[in-house]
Amino acid sequence: MMFRDVLTLIGEDPKKRGVTDKPKETERTVFCTVRSVGMNEAYQALANGLQPQFVFVLSDFDDYNEEKICEYNGTRYRIVRTYRRNQAIELTVEEVTVDR
Repeated sequence: MMFRDVLTLIGEDPKKRGVTDKPKETERTVFCTVRSVGMNEAYQALANGLQPQFVFVLSDFDDYNEEKICEYNGTRYRIVRTYRRNQAIELTVEEVTVDR
């Protein structure tokens, strides 16, 4: 599997947060492979109110640090599911929208 695509993982820096401030975002870039969401997984997700768009596969599960948001090709996505497969990790994502 070739890891040619670039994914930005976006986390929160807990040290950079005030009482009324939004947490500061931290960004890290990792290489990945982009896959389609499987038909069965898509139908099950839709039944639960989710709309998964992609599965990003990272070559090493250590590249993922529990981030909740990522960015790919200028679009932000919410990470709705992770699945570890041997040394790799799959991140299933849905697009971040105003109403969600």
